[in-house]
Amino acid sequence: MKRLAGFPRALILLLMLVPGRAAAAEPFSVRCEGGVPVRPYFATFDVDAKAVVFETPPINVETDFGINAHSGEIISTNDGKIEFVLRVRPGRLDLVFDRNEKTMSWPGLEDPTFRPTLTHQCTVLPPRSILSFRVRDPIQHPISVRCEDAGDMYFTMDAASKQALFERGKEGRGFRGEVTAAGQDEITLSMNFDVPRRVVWSRSRQTITIEGIEGDASRPRTVMQCQEIPPRTMMEFHRDPQR
Repeated sequence: MKRLAGFPRALILLLMLVPGRAAAAEPFSVRCEGGVPVRPYFATFDVDAKAVVFETPPINVETDFGINAHSGEIISTNDGKIEFVLRVRPGRLDLVFDRNEKTMSWPGLEDPTFRPTLTHQCTVLPPRSILSFRVRDPIQHPISVRCEDAGDMYFTMDAASKQALFERGKEGRGFRGEVTAAGQDEITLSMNFDVPRRVVWSRSRQTITIEGIEGDASRPRTVMQCQEIPPRTMMEFHRDPQR
């Protein structure tokens, strides 16, 4: 304790003023715009994990038709520039996001006549929700729930947009649905499984209830113990690129 008490006060103050590394490395997303006509596209970064998920621009801006997700790896983070490579067929695509200038650069060919270097302006955003994929308006306040009764199962829902998504752990299979009712304690979903099923999340009981289908013994009413977890983001597409 005496050594700590004698620690130079100036050095202690310096350490207090230096931002934490963890805060600087928090995952984040960017929205960029480019092309003719101008269309938005997105990238979500986890610098610590050296991971990127890139969402291609839509073919139709009004419907977001044509958006796809591609996972990639960060290969360099120098001077505020994040260089990353995407796994795309038939090869690879190298891009650079400049955190200082907030721009995305698409390197061109040596002969710029065929493909010049392109630079697009971007906006930095919180990590995009997994619900935001192929949805026109970004999801602001999603809730994610994990159930472990039959292996990891996830429900992500957002009352404002009425969007809902079910994912089954290692299988990476997803089913879309919608929020049909939302109160302080319960959120009711209609999930598009092989047949529509009513699902209820109870915060107080920490349960997910999947209502059964009358007359169908293979689809009984099921109640699972679950817990709320940090909202799932587009980074889940990096862990399972074949989703």
